[in-house]
Amino acid sequence: MGVKARAQALPGQEINVDEQRGLSVEGLLPSTVMRPEDAEDAARGLHLCDLAPAAVVVWGGGTQMRLGAPPRRYEVAFSTERMTRLLEYEPADLTCRVEAGIRLRDLQAALREQGQRLPLDPPHPERATVGGMVAANTNGLSRGRYGTVRDWVIGIAVAYPSGKVARAGGKVVKNVAGYDLMKLHIGALGTLGVVAEVNFKVQARPEMETTLLTHFEAPAPALGVGLKLAHQYLAPASAIVQDHESLPPPLAGEGRGGGRWHLALKFEGYAREVQAAKDQAVRFVREAGGIVQEAEIPSAFWDAARDWSTPADDEVVLRAIVPLAASPLLMAAVPPDARVLAQPASGVVDVRVPAPSAAATLSRLRTAAGAEGQVVVVAAPVALKQGLDVWGPPPPGFPIMRALKQALDPNGILNPGRFVGGI
Repeated sequence: MGVKARAQALPGQEINVDEQRGLSVEGLLPSTVMRPEDAEDAARGLHLCDLAPAAVVVWGGGTQMRLGAPPRRYEVAFSTERMTRLLEYEPADLTCRVEAGIRLRDLQAALREQGQRLPLDPPHPERATVGGMVAANTNGLSRGRYGTVRDWVIGIAVAYPSGKVARAGGKVVKNVAGYDLMKLHIGALGTLGVVAEVNFKVQARPEMETTLLTHFEAPAPALGVGLKLAHQYLAPASAIVQDHESLPPPLAGEGRGGGRWHLALKFEGYAREVQAAKDQAVRFVREAGGIVQEAEIPSAFWDAARDWSTPADDEVVLRAIVPLAASPLLMAAVPPDARVLAQPASGVVDVRVPAPSAAATLSRLRTAAGAEGQVVVVAAPVALKQGLDVWGPPPPGFPIMRALKQALDPNGILNPGRFVGGI
């Protein structure tokens, strides 16, 4: 069958070259696009793809499309751009139900009108969608204080290639087929089904927030202070350790005399608690030999830090997740030409590294992380990524993961090859 005939046989709408380029993934172009209106429509569309069969890559806002291995095949772009409704919102119950295509910025704006928020802040919220956040398990910089995506999801609806929609959590008493569907799909990168709706619990917005920027000569004491503060009652909402070159340009100039490493802390809550937490942090920093920056921190600082790990260019980004106490050992393995953003309260260390040394740095970090840690390739040019082990060795439970893939997507049409072990 010729290329044109194959495209005409595929489900979905044919698209022109410019649209294909806009929906490209790791150099592969789709032939058609599907834009379902709701969960049931998504299930019908997936079933048509399954009958073809046609390889599907799910699109939300596109902020996490560089995560994962290159797909083995890609024929249909499955976009959630029309699934953007806030379906239910009960401010008194602190819960909401949304479609997967709603952007985080829009959801937060609706919650803000009632003095509430979802304390998850993935990169580029102006483009990032709820479905993408759930599928990629992107949590933002506050996971040490507020937890991860799975801590805030209370219900989910998922469309499957079988043409069915499964719902779990929320008001559902028993999960379908005995699986915990919420945990099953969070972080699965859309390889088991398409997240169509999500139920969240939300919280009241804090009364105030403030930022403290401190400087150290070495990363270890900065990490130590961050970890110590995480164990306090008045823990920071966010805590990050950065090397000097990773600071936003205005702050990089101001911080030059304070040391090469910087610990930034965000405090939020009631005014009295925030001041007490800040005073405690200042004391801990000075006891560890650090310097407190007195100048005011620009409001855009945390936006830049949040987006730091998803650069728009072809930079290589590696992410290590290790036990909290292992962060200093991992940081010691980072080469001098790399740049770092670490979260001492959650054991997450993001590293930007030059492409020529990416493979060597990846191997070095995996050795430092050991059996209890994991290092993955978050972003890399496709030519380089094809030579890297993006996910590392499959976990001990991989046979179960493979069996689930076979049960839920027997024809392997969903993001084929992108996840752990080539799932």
